[in-house]
Amino acid sequence: MKTATVTPSINQIEYHPYLQHGGVDGPLLNYMRENNIANSAYRPLTAVTKAKPGLCDEVYAELAKKYYVSEREIALRWCIDLDVVAITTSGKEERLGDYLRAMTFKLTPKEIGQIAEAGEKKHFRRFWQGKFDENDRS
Repeated sequence: MKTATVTPSINQIEYHPYLQHGGVDGPLLNYMRENNIANSAYRPLTAVTKAKPGLCDEVYAELAKKYYVSEREIALRWCIDLDVVAITTSGKEERLGDYLRAMTFKLTPKEIGQIAEAGEKKHFRRFWQGKFDENDRS
């Protein structure tokens, strides 16, 4: 932070398995952790809602079956277990209630890694597509 006089408390970025900004232990997330800047993810459900088919589909399906939840809840839990503040919206009361189930279980480190590894094999940016090179994963 060469020019900032105040360290931000949070940084909101598009974040999901197909846009990990260098990986779960990559330079961006590590920088944010080292500087006590929270990562706030918008569009954390993208791999489930907008980027199908993808390599995370099978992993999400298996985990949803294991935990008796939806794939959307697995996507939210993945972010939460990475200490990422997941922001999502819905106009459907039932879906909002379903999202609360993401707080009733925890993914194992192996499961978190499976999702991250599958996600790294596909690149998908939902927003700001015209502002970044199509292969830019930062």
